[in-house]
Amino acid sequence: MVRAVNVFVSYSHEDEPFRVELGKHLSSLRRSQAIAEWHDRQIGAGTEWAKEIDRNLKSADVILLLIRTAIK
Repeated sequence: MVRAVNVFVSYSHEDEPFRVELGKHLSSLRRSQAIAEWHDRQIGAGTEWAKEIDRNLKSADVILLLIRTAIK
């Protein structure tokens, strides 16, 4: 069996709705175990958040950056 691709999602917390929507679009890939998605909302209480982010960033195969531009 092929190993799942580790996907690290980076985003601004003010863009949480976009991250949630992205998660919906990636759900079939997660269910088929093609990817393992990670974002900072998965950090448990009492966990050293900086170390947890670094660990997941270093193990990522793909880094998705959610960037929103303000058009005025």
